Amino acid sequence: MSKQDRINEMLNLVTPMNKWKKPQSADFVDAATKRYSFPNWQSGSEDSIYYNLHIPEFFKCAVVPAPTKKSIVERDLNPDLLDLTFTALDGTTTPTLKEYLGGKRQVQAMMMAHKGKVVFETYPGMNPNDIHIWMSAAKPTVGLLIMLLAEDGKIDLEKPMPTYVPRLRGTAWEKVSVKNALNMSSGLDIEETGENLMNPDTWIAKWFTAAFEEGKGDWAAMAQDAQPLPNESAGDRFRYSGANTMMLVLATEHVTGMRWQEYFNERVWSKIGANGQFICGLAEGVPLAAGLHNCTPEDFLRFALIYTPSWNAVASEKIISDDLLKSIQDLGNHKAYKGSTEEQYGSDWFGEVPEKNTAQWDHYFPDGGMFKHGNMGQGIYVDPKRDFCGIYFGLAPNPDEISGIDHSPGYLRAAAKKLAGK
Repeated sequence: MSKQDRINEMLNLVTPMNKWKKPQSADFVDAATKRYSFPNWQSGSEDSIYYNLHIPEFFKCAVVPAPTKKSIVERDLNPDLLDLTFTALDGTTTPTLKEYLGGKRQVQAMMMAHKGKVVFETYPGMNPNDIHIWMSAAKPTVGLLIMLLAEDGKIDLEKPMPTYVPRLRGTAWEKVSVKNALNMSSGLDIEETGENLMNPDTWIAKWFTAAFEEGKGDWAAMAQDAQPLPNESAGDRFRYSGANTMMLVLATEHVTGMRWQEYFNERVWSKIGANGQFICGLAEGVPLAAGLHNCTPEDFLRFALIYTPSWNAVASEKIISDDLLKSIQDLGNHKAYKGSTEEQYGSDWFGEVPEKNTAQWDHYFPDGGMFKHGNMGQGIYVDPKRDFCGIYFGLAPNPDEISGIDHSPGYLRAAAKKLAGK
């Protein structure tokens, strides 16, 4: 098979997800719309796949227009990456990337860039210009804006959160620094775990209901009622929660006096030559930047590229300075991360144990690689040392016993090592 034939194979990979490239029947869309609920949205079902390709049909959204000046990302496609494998945590060798992409994880798109050029792209379950939800892979955008404001001297990371979110004054957040919130170590009883989310009586389950189901409560006001965990101080332990992220969104709006999406556009989106719109779902008028970003796969990759030495492949100015990148990478705390649920997730996904989380990234490796996962199978991986980045969209039920382990992160990291020769 010639290289061009293999490139065509990569671009037109045949999987059960191919049907989502075509419009669905009116009967299916009507029925799925009637079946919409938060649990069904989160199920990984066919309804769920439709929802996540069409978020603006189900949420009020803020729309940031595409910049006038668009960047062109060059291609140097390497179809041999379809044969990529890596060693899983149990010591076995994974299937090839081609085999994996046709499997239960229901990957809809995957892109990789090395030295500023796209080296891998495939769209089994969507068209290149379709939008898709990022889920929690969106959280680094929130962390980046806070870190930019800190670099500008407008936010002090050691100050308590109520300094920048006045409605939190006099609450348990007084003992939570901005840095603690960035690192998901608030010391508050707001952790997202499977058990907590399944129990409707927990604070986090009620908060999700308020945030994602219109008319079911005020998610921002609920933050005032968060309680400290017994025998745990802020900074002691990594406990994942989108509530931390949303408080950082409110902090950004308070400090800048701008809507969050407008500031993101000013500092990032307008500067990366995005070819399409940036769309973010709203809750009570505030962007749910903890997870409801939507854009095309290539524009998601453009965002990832700004963390690499080849940032100028998409941007006319360096958005993330070398010092800022180091600050992002250094913010986390290995001791707080050790033994956490996310550490185990990362180990399963990559086949190696991450060192820590940092600044809204869930997984950081000693060589500088960083990854953020999104619910049901989305992800962004940046590897500045190897001048590599990658993104993927997918839609599968979360339980490993149903969908298998999400090994997309491991394939991205393995590709970075292979392309860099180490």
